[in-house]
Amino acid sequence: MKPYYESGGITIYHGDCRDVLSTIPDSAAALTVTDPPYNVGKDYGGWCDQMPAGEYEEFIQQVVAESYRTSQRQAWLLPKRHLGLFSALYPGGHLVVIRRGARGPYRLGWSDQFDLLMTVGKPLRMYVDLWEDIRLKGEGYFFREEDYGHPGYTPEPIMARCISLLSEPGELVIEPFMGTGTALRAAKNQGRRAIGIEVNETYCEIAAKRLAQEVMAL
Repeated sequence: MKPYYESGGITIYHGDCRDVLSTIPDSAAALTVTDPPYNVGKDYGGWCDQMPAGEYEEFIQQVVAESYRTSQRQAWLLPKRHLGLFSALYPGGHLVVIRRGARGPYRLGWSDQFDLLMTVGKPLRMYVDLWEDIRLKGEGYFFREEDYGHPGYTPEPIMARCISLLSEPGELVIEPFMGTGTALRAAKNQGRRAIGIEVNETYCEIAAKRLAQEVMAL
C-alpha cells in the first residue's frame, strides 16, 4: 500500500487499519497507542460510529489481534461502556486512570470525572497509574489545545506520556486510529518512528501538515 505521507521515519496510510496492519510484520513495532472509536454515534466523516453491538465487538477484536501481533506493548484509551470487552481482550492489562480536573457531563446521574487507559507491558521507568495533571477535552475553558475539528480528539500529553513510558527513542510506534496525527506528532517530538492509519482523508491531510512542522520542544 502506498503511503499518504512519509518523511523522517513517520508514515501515514489512508485506509482501513485492519488492511494496513495485516501488512506489518510480526513484532515490528515497540508500541501500539490509540484512542479507538467508541461506537457512540460521533461524526468522524466516512466512518460508521454506530455499529450493531456484535459488529463493533468483532471489529475491535480484529484490530486488537493485529495490534498485539505487531507490538507487544499496548496503550488504548478505553470507552468505559466497553471496559468488559477490553478487559477480556487484555486479561493481563493494567488500567491507568486519567482524572478530569473539571466536572464532566452527567451520564445516568453520575458526573463523568475520569477517563481510562488500558496498558500492556511494563513501563520503562516507575510511574504512577493515576494521572491528575492532564486537561481533557470537555473541560471547557480549562482545555486549551487545538482539536483540529476532530470530535474525539485526544490530548497530546496523554499520547506523549504513553510513548515516553512504553517505547525507546528510535523504536516504532503504531497508531491504528490516527485521527489528526496527535500520537505521530508526539512520536516525532520524542525521536520515535511511527505509522499512523486513518480512514478519513481530511484528517490525513491535517496530520501531514502537523508533521511537516519542526520538532517541538517538550
